[in-house]
Amino acid sequence: MKNLVLSAFILSGLLFKAQTHRFIYDVEYKKDSTKNTTVKENYHLDIEPKTVKYYPRDFFIGDSLVTNNLQIAKGTKFNTSHIIEHQIGSADYDYYDVLENVVLKLPSKNIQDWKLTNEKKKVKDLNLQKATTNWGGRNWIAWFTADIPFQEGPYKFHGLPGLIVELFDDKNNYKFELVKTQKIATPKSNVYIDHMLKSSVAVDDKKYRDSKLKYYDSPVNYLRNATQQTRSNDEFYLNDGTKVGQANSREVNERLKESIRKYNNPIELDKSIKYPL
Repeated sequence: MKNLVLSAFILSGLLFKAQTHRFIYDVEYKKDSTKNTTVKENYHLDIEPKTVKYYPRDFFIGDSLVTNNLQIAKGTKFNTSHIIEHQIGSADYDYYDVLENVVLKLPSKNIQDWKLTNEKKKVKDLNLQKATTNWGGRNWIAWFTADIPFQEGPYKFHGLPGLIVELFDDKNNYKFELVKTQKIATPKSNVYIDHMLKSSVAVDDKKYRDSKLKYYDSPVNYLRNATQQTRSNDEFYLNDGTKVGQANSREVNERLKESIRKYNNPIELDKSIKYPL
């Protein structure tokens, strides 16, 4: 666990109610399950007094640039794909799926049936214990530590008697590794996350799947309607800064559809959507 910053000062304040405890994970995963290529990104797990949020670090970076009046470099691409939120002690999760300028809010109950093993190891200053589960269509191996008394982990994983430090599936599609901890004495809101949560549209499983298929069928039209740009020559922007108008709408549409088909390797494999060619 390179760069893991863990001190007695942090641990001593874990239960201080007014603070946010931020755990930063390296997440290495295969966007395309048919390829061996992986990408690596940082994700934040923010444990607040009542709420837990999990989101790509790019939300934090974008918020820092905006609040400090710094310019976002041209061509910068942010991962603002999703946010996960739940109340401490609850298995009810809200998954916010960001489809460019449309945010779908999908609630679900998530419980992993963990099997604790007697296998243990020590990494840095942490005492880890191994646990396994089958969840979301994958077999998972977790290493957790009771040294950090939060029954939380990355994504929707939770319920072990301590924080999940390492987590991976047996097919090497996903690997999560805790690399840094922070204690934030005076938490502040994130303008991007607040906006996404407030502008989200609640859907059930059927409406979520229908919306994803409708988005795939014609991403440009879906987004144009969502932004109330009803004429085909009206322009709007994607999250990566691409201006979409009549001249390039067909090209952008095909690019988005190809990306959806290609990068369809979700953590919850049993909920993957089959997109038509």
